[in-house]
Amino acid sequence: MTIYFFVVFGVYFSFLIALWVGWQLTFEKVDSKKSTTTPGVSVVIPFRNERSNLKPLLESLLAQNYPKDSLEVILVDDHSTDSSASIVEEFVPRFQNMKILQLDKDSTGKKKALALGIQTSSHDLIVTTDADCIHQPGWISSISSCFDKKDVVMAVGGVRIESSSGWFAKIQALEFTSLIATTASTLFYQQPTMCNGANLAFRKNAFLEVGGYDGNYEIASGDDEFLMRKMHARFQGGIVFMSDQTSVITTQPSATLKSFIQQRIRWAGKWKHNSSFGTKLLAAFVFVFQLSFVLLPVAGWFHWILPERVYFLIVVKFALEFMLIYPVTFFLQIRWRWIPFLILQVIYPFYVVGVALLAQIQSVRWKERAI
Repeated sequence: MTIYFFVVFGVYFSFLIALWVGWQLTFEKVDSKKSTTTPGVSVVIPFRNERSNLKPLLESLLAQNYPKDSLEVILVDDHSTDSSASIVEEFVPRFQNMKILQLDKDSTGKKKALALGIQTSSHDLIVTTDADCIHQPGWISSISSCFDKKDVVMAVGGVRIESSSGWFAKIQALEFTSLIATTASTLFYQQPTMCNGANLAFRKNAFLEVGGYDGNYEIASGDDEFLMRKMHARFQGGIVFMSDQTSVITTQPSATLKSFIQQRIRWAGKWKHNSSFGTKLLAAFVFVFQLSFVLLPVAGWFHWILPERVYFLIVVKFALEFMLIYPVTFFLQIRWRWIPFLILQVIYPFYVVGVALLAQIQSVRWKERAI
């Protein structure tokens, strides 16, 4: 039993160290020069029942320091049942180039909305984001600079969760930093595992060349990740991480524990549709490790492993996860807090195991729809 735990934990510790190295090297050769070109950019935003979020989103887009004649904003309404559309219409006179589109009655879902927006876009550089996000004034400019090199076809950005609304939000914000670390680090090794459609950019001609979202429309989540995999398969080395802090966007935390769990189940459900063996293997290992961590104190209690070795493994895990996550909070401009970190050390393994199991058996609701 001791050998089992040391092997599983040893592999996990090696993975954390590799992620830390990848994160550090991602920023080692960052080009500090600002781009002097301003290619046309189309920002595509699908929305459904977002009346409380649209005003902050649109205000942040109005504040972009990018040339207005090179910026197009396309919002696609996925059959909202609230006043979202009327809020968007209020902003139309304030934008130089803005489109509001409505999905046909026979079309539903985020991927369909994104595809419609991309299809009608005027520019080759497409940027996607979500309706509950807020962007820094230099957001578009920093994204544009990622495409100065012609071989870059996709740029993956950082996302931080707004953490000013209580301890639940602070825990979510810190938990999400590990996903950003994994995103950037695995991309550094040219083995991309994840990305976030709330902060994603790509060339339209590359999107069309790989078939866009074809083959994935019926999957509840993964519009971003499955597209990234297609891009990676077709354009090796053509995906980069947005390493400028001004590219980081802010999104809202889940308001309740139920909505948080539903979101994570929806995300976890896409893994069974993943075509990457390496990513499936990683997901399986993460599950095995977290389950092993849950069982570690039990093994120590029954002396299947010496208690001092249990303490050793827990302390090393704590130290390496701190080493990885702490620098990511600086990039995301999130204040480090020890209490959420300590809480996550206790509850995270149970959460991962529970969500992974529920994703295999439970359907979820999103935006008042069963998916």
